[in-house]
Amino acid sequence: MSQDPASQQQSTDSSIATFTSSLVFNVAVTIGIFVAFDILRKRNKKVYEPRTYLVPESNRSEPLPPGLFAWILPVLKISDEEVIKRIGLDSYMFLRFMKLFMILFAIFSIFGLAVLLPINSVNQGDNQGLEKFTIGNIRDNKRLWSHVIFTWLFSGITMYALYREFNTFIRLRHEYHTTDEYRNSPRATTILVTGIPKELNNSESLKALFDIFPGGVKRIWLNRDPSKLAKATAKREAVVNNLEGAATNYIIQYAKDSTKPEFRESNVENGNSPNIKRPQHSSKLPIIGKKVDSLETYSNDLNDINHQISELQKNPNNFKRLNSAFIQFNDYVGAQLAATSTVPKLINISPDDIIWENLNLTSKQRMIRRVISLSVVIGIVIIWMSAVTFVAGISTLSELAKLKPLNFLEGLNNAGGNLKVLVGIIQGILPAVALNILMMILVIVLRFLSRFEGNVTNSGVDLSLQSKYYFHLVMNVLLVTTFANGILQSLPKLVNNPTQSIEILANNLPRASTFFLTYILLTITACALEIFQIGPLIMNFFFKKFLVKTPRKIWELEKTMPFQDWGTGFPPHIMIASIGIVYSTIQPIILPIVTLHFALYYLVYRHQFLYVYDKLNQTGGLLFPKAIYQVFTGIYIFQLTLTGLMFLNGGFVQGVLCIILLVLSVGVLLAMKLIFKHNPRAEFLPVDLMGVIDMKTRNLLVGKNQDKQISSEKEPIRNDDDDDDDDDDDYTRADVLHINEGDEKDLDDDYGASTFTHPALVAIQPSVWIPNDQNVSNDMVNEFRKDGIKSTNQGASLDKNHKVIIDLGKIPLEFRDDQYAKSKKANKKREVKQLKKQIDEIEEEIGER
Repeated sequence: MSQDPASQQQSTDSSIATFTSSLVFNVAVTIGIFVAFDILRKRNKKVYEPRTYLVPESNRSEPLPPGLFAWILPVLKISDEEVIKRIGLDSYMFLRFMKLFMILFAIFSIFGLAVLLPINSVNQGDNQGLEKFTIGNIRDNKRLWSHVIFTWLFSGITMYALYREFNTFIRLRHEYHTTDEYRNSPRATTILVTGIPKELNNSESLKALFDIFPGGVKRIWLNRDPSKLAKATAKREAVVNNLEGAATNYIIQYAKDSTKPEFRESNVENGNSPNIKRPQHSSKLPIIGKKVDSLETYSNDLNDINHQISELQKNPNNFKRLNSAFIQFNDYVGAQLAATSTVPKLINISPDDIIWENLNLTSKQRMIRRVISLSVVIGIVIIWMSAVTFVAGISTLSELAKLKPLNFLEGLNNAGGNLKVLVGIIQGILPAVALNILMMILVIVLRFLSRFEGNVTNSGVDLSLQSKYYFHLVMNVLLVTTFANGILQSLPKLVNNPTQSIEILANNLPRASTFFLTYILLTITACALEIFQIGPLIMNFFFKKFLVKTPRKIWELEKTMPFQDWGTGFPPHIMIASIGIVYSTIQPIILPIVTLHFALYYLVYRHQFLYVYDKLNQTGGLLFPKAIYQVFTGIYIFQLTLTGLMFLNGGFVQGVLCIILLVLSVGVLLAMKLIFKHNPRAEFLPVDLMGVIDMKTRNLLVGKNQDKQISSEKEPIRNDDDDDDDDDDDYTRADVLHINEGDEKDLDDDYGASTFTHPALVAIQPSVWIPNDQNVSNDMVNEFRKDGIKSTNQGASLDKNHKVIIDLGKIPLEFRDDQYAKSKKANKKREVKQLKKQIDEIEEEIGER
C-alpha cells in the first residue's frame, strides 16, 4: 500500500528528525560529561578514586595518570586475574556479561549492516526515513529468507555463547569456593537455619542434629528479638552525635576567641573563659522550650542510657527467642553438606548482610508474603502499562496528528525551522526520559516488596529485585512499548482502511524500532553520568561544606564508598541485550548502537569497580546465572516477533522455521536447567569439590588442613560424564582465567562468639570523639572520663581556619570498622599463624633428622 508524497515526506522528516535530535543531544552531552569527569577526577579522590586508599592494600588500585582520557588504557590493561582478585566474583561476572554482549553485537553488526541493511532498503517498499531500513520495507517475500537465516544464526551464536559463559561461571565459582581464604572464612562455614520447631530450638538439640556432618558443629547462635535494646542503642548513637556536636562547637568557638587580643589578656583558668558561651538547646519543645546546657545535659543522658543498655545486655535470655539460628561448622564441607539438605537453610552469609527483623518469619509467612508481593507486582504492571502507553504515544505524535480528534496537532507535521527541531526533541528525547523516570519510581516500590517478602539478607533482596525489575522491563519497556508504538503509528491507517489491517500492521510494527534507537542512545548518556558520579560529587561537597562538622561525621563521610545496586544494576543491561536481539533483524541500525552501549559500559564499570565501588552484598556470582536465564526471554520474544512478521508478510514457510527455532531454543534452556538441577553446581558445590578434591592442586582433602595426593598433574581428574574427546577442560587449561586466591583474606577467619549475634546484644559504649585543639579538648576528655564516658581526641584536629580535619593514619582503631581495620587485624593474626607454621616445620625437620 503506497503513501501519498506528502505523507512520505512527513514520515521521513519525523523519523529522521526524531533520531537526529536524540543522536546529537546524547552524543554532545555524553562527550561533555566525560570531559568534565576527566577534569575533576584528580581533584576529588574521595569521589573518583577511593579504592586507591580506602581499601586494604592487597585490593588497592594504582592511582591513574592525569591527562585527558589517559585513564582508559591503564584501566583496560589490568589483567582479569588481578581484576577478579580486587573486585570479587559478582563484579567480575557482571563485567564478563557486558564484554560478552559487546562482542556478540559487534559480530552481529557486521552481518546486519553489510547484508540485512541493503536487503531491507534496496529496490523494495516506499517507506522513507529510518523505516526504509526495517523489515517492514520488504515487499519481495523471497528476501525474508535472509531474515530467517540470520534469526537462526544470531540465536544460535547467542545461546552457544551463553552456555559457554555459564560453564565459565561455574568453574570460577568452584575455584572461588575452594580457595583457602574462602574455605576458612565464617561465610563458608556458617549456615542460617530458619523455621526451627519449638522443641528443637535449643543449642543441645541443634548440635545433636547437625553434628553428624563432617567436622561437626563449632558454635551455635540462637537468634533473639532485642527490639527494646535496639531502640536504646539507636537512641544512644543519637545522644553521642549530639554531645560530639555540642563539644566540637564549643572547641571551635574557644579556638576562634583565643585569637582575640582581649582573650589573651584575660585571666583564663582551667582552659575556660567567661567570654565563651557554652552551647545550649531547648530541653523539650524546639525554639520555645527551656534552654539547658548542652554539654551537661547530653552527658547526663548518655550516662543514663549507657546504664540502661548495660542492664539489658546482662541477660540476653530475657529477649524472645526467634525460630532461626546460625550454625558454624568446624569444616566448610560440613556447612556445604548441611546446606544442601531439604530443611530451609542459607549459606554464604556475611554478618553485615543480615536483615535481622526478617529472621523470625516462618516458611508459611514467607509464602503468604510472596503471594501478596506477586499480586502487587502484577497489579503494578497493569497500572504501568497505561503510563508507558502514554509515553509511547508522545513518540508518535506526528502519526497521531493525522486522526480527526487530534487534528489540532496537525501543525506538528507542517512545522519548519526551530519548531521542527523542537518536535524532534519532543519525540526523540522526552519519551525516553519519561520512561526512565517511570522506572526509577518503580524501583522504589519493587525494592520494598523484595524486602517485604521476608528475605533475610540484602543480597537475597537483590536477587529477588533483579527478577521483578527485569519482568517489569520486559512487559512495559519492550512489549508494551513495541506494540503501543506499532499500533499507534498504524492507527490513522487502520481507521481509514480497516480491511488492510494485516498489511498495515506488518508495515508499521517495525517502526517501533525508532523509539528504541533513541532509548538506547539515552542509556549511553546515562553511562557518562555513571562515571561522572554527579550525585556523590554534589552530596560530598554539600555535606562537607554545611552538614558534617564533627570528627565522627567527617570520617563516616570519608570512608563511605558507593556500591553497585545489583538488584537494579543488572536488569537494564539485560533489557538492552534483549532489545538488541529482538530488533537485530528488524532494524539492523540498532546493532552498532547496542554495541556502543556495551562497549562504553564495560569501560565505565571496569573503572568503577576498580577505583570507586565498594564490595557489598556479595552473592558469590549468583546474579549471573539468573541474568543468563533472563536473556533467554529476549531470545524467545525475538523469535516470536519474527514468526509473527513472517506470517503477516506472507512468509508461511519462513514462519514455520521460526517456530521450529523457538521450540529448539526452549529445549536448550530446559536442558541447561536440567543439567544444573541434578548436579547443583551453581548454588552449591558438587560433592567432588566439597573439600574432597581441590580442583587446582588435584589433592584429596582428608581434613581441614591435611592433603593427600590422589593424582598427578599429568593425569587430571575427570568427571564420569566427561566426553572422551573433550580436550577443552577449563579446570586444567593454563590459558584460561583461574582464581588463585579468594577475596576473604581481609577477614578474620574466626570473628569470635559474637559474630552472628544481633548487633544490639553486643553493642559497646561508643567513645565520644572530639577534635584536639591542644587546649580545652584535653580537659573536656578528662571530664568525660571522670563521668564514666569513653572519650578521645586522637586523629582529629583544627586547621588554621578552625575547621575540623582528620588524619587518616591516626584515626583510633575503634572507629576503623571498615575493611582497613579488618585487614589490619587479619594481617596480625596471619603473621602469627605463619610464624607458628614455620616453627612447626622447623621442629618437624629437626625431629626427622
